[in-house]
Amino acid sequence: MKIGVYTPVLNEAKHAERWANSARCADYMLWLDTGSTDDTVALAVANGITVHEATFKPFRFDDARNTAMALMPADCDVMIQLDADEVFTEPDWRKHLDANPGHQRYSYWLTNNSGNWGRVKRQNCHVRDGYRWEHPIHEVIKGEWATCHLDELMIEHQPDKGKSRDYALGMMEYWSAQDPDDARTLFYLGREYKFRAMWDKARVVLWKYLHHDKATWPPERQEAMMYLAQIDSNPERWWWKAIAEEPRRREPFFYLAEFHYQRREYDMAWAMVLQAAARTDYGIYTTHTAAWEENFDKFFKKVEARQ
Repeated sequence: MKIGVYTPVLNEAKHAERWANSARCADYMLWLDTGSTDDTVALAVANGITVHEATFKPFRFDDARNTAMALMPADCDVMIQLDADEVFTEPDWRKHLDANPGHQRYSYWLTNNSGNWGRVKRQNCHVRDGYRWEHPIHEVIKGEWATCHLDELMIEHQPDKGKSRDYALGMMEYWSAQDPDDARTLFYLGREYKFRAMWDKARVVLWKYLHHDKATWPPERQEAMMYLAQIDSNPERWWWKAIAEEPRRREPFFYLAEFHYQRREYDMAWAMVLQAAARTDYGIYTTHTAAWEENFDKFFKKVEARQ
């Protein structure tokens, strides 16, 4: 089985060596440079990465990823999209794929130790045919779902905290206006407003998203409701709405437990924290670090002590 790793890049010179060393056991490593003005291309080539160049005006992440994917060698059996700021957590990571041949698509773990989420199940590993990236920003790959989960294959997100994300808001505003039917872009626009403390805009856009006829995926709808809880004077109602939307997820139960604990309603807090503890699936959509592992264990014991 021949395995390829690819990604589009822009001004990622500082990550070229680390990325190449991480992906080294792949048969193919490919970067699609989209207009870098630093030493990205030279350093990538020096580290054994095959580099192609293309420009996209206006820029869309899905177009860039689809182009990079199409440029992978014809005999590449399985390919993995690995962002420039991501690395495999072990040097011989391909052994997990080699031991499980014959699947159309694989899932694995993506970890992040520096953000508000800790671990999510991702499926950016698949055969060549039948897959395509969609959405201009916060893009996802569409195709048959994974039939094999590689529990020991892990990729870690190591973001460059000094790199500006100012482009993101402008892109989302532009593409949301260009394509009002793209509910996913509308969702992320509302989220971006919330992250930037632009509360009035966030509230309007998230409400619009929830009433969009294409906003049908329960985990994403639930996430929008939890964002609204953060900017509403009556957050409790949104957490209950979130539970009704997607009852398998831990986070809204955790936030309700916190809410009742702060109000000294300890019986209700205990009931909610038990419901949260019963939900152990990391992989539904995303995770909030506060509701998992050590953070959750400490809070659980604090509530338990009130019983």
